[in-house]
Amino acid sequence: MSAAPITLGSTATTWDLRTTATALHGTEPTMVDGTTRLLWPGDTNFNGEVKYTGRGNDRDEVLIAVGGTTPTNTTTGSYHGSEVNMDGQVKYTGVENDRDIILQSIGGTVSTTMKVKQLP
Repeated sequence: MSAAPITLGSTATTWDLRTTATALHGTEPTMVDGTTRLLWPGDTNFNGEVKYTGRGNDRDEVLIAVGGTTPTNTTTGSYHGSEVNMDGQVKYTGVENDRDIILQSIGGTVSTTMKVKQLP
């Protein structure tokens, strides 16, 4: 969402949301990798928040997706909302797991921090 209104006319308007030069609405509305903006990963329960601990957290959704009792299980072969890193596999533990990306999205050091979607 733009930080200010964009005037549209009869000609096509190009607006690149990926570049950090484009002003967006809110505080940290996107993740930044170098000079490119990306969507915040990790909202596995689709409630508008990325949350690692506490009630309604996204980390538990990853564990539930792999069976809920054995954290070393994985799922493959179909898209799942808990598949955070887009590698085709839901993985709770180990290398390239989906749980760690949720923690990184909220800052990586204080597990009770959360990201909230940016709507006016």
